[in-house]
Amino acid sequence: RDFRLVIPDLPGHRRSWAPLNELSIARLATGLRSVIVEHRLDKPILIGWSMGAMVAFDYIAQFGTERIGGLVIEDMTVKITNEPGWRFGIRNGFDTAQSAAAVTAMREDWAGYSQNAMPRLFARGRIPDAQLGSWVAAEIARNDGLAMAALWQSMAEQDYRPLLSQLALPVLVLHGGESQLYESAVGQWMAANIAGARRCCFDNAGHSPHLEVPAAYNRALTDFITSL
Repeated sequence: RDFRLVIPDLPGHRRSWAPLNELSIARLATGLRSVIVEHRLDKPILIGWSMGAMVAFDYIAQFGTERIGGLVIEDMTVKITNEPGWRFGIRNGFDTAQSAAAVTAMREDWAGYSQNAMPRLFARGRIPDAQLGSWVAAEIARNDGLAMAALWQSMAEQDYRPLLSQLALPVLVLHGGESQLYESAVGQWMAANIAGARRCCFDNAGHSPHLEVPAAYNRALTDFITSL
């Protein structure tokens, strides 16, 4: 109601087709740069949910923060695979072998993979209402499994830990207290390692606070943006 909202279809998603050899986090960040330039966006606030946050990280790594006014990170980490010395990836010790298996599953049976993955977007035991659940399932299923596998593989290769100390801009870290993908400790670690970052935990939400608790989510966004 009070802000201009620009929602691009990232390459490989929905109506934005792209060849598989051009589907990487870096290429998505370049596409984001084109959106900002072509729409003449003046100091936009980037809101990155899940992989979208990685696209924002890569945008900043490539182009800096001069053209953007702030960053919102929604239930995401800087490195999704766990390893010795790093435990803030996807829950339950998700590692490179499990990531490779996920890529294979996406390539071979996207319909089945997406159907099984959809409930993990929400807090455990909290099933969305039928209309929302059907819409989310349809939006996921309409994507191309090969494209999603290519993007996941690229995402699993990223490690933006060194970038956090360079985020010289306002940052808001949002996460679901009952996320099935990331423990709350991930959001806490992210906020603690970004100078001046603010953090908001939605206790009754999972990986998708914007869908699960939209009123609280919108209040948090509005408070952050109007404070800048």
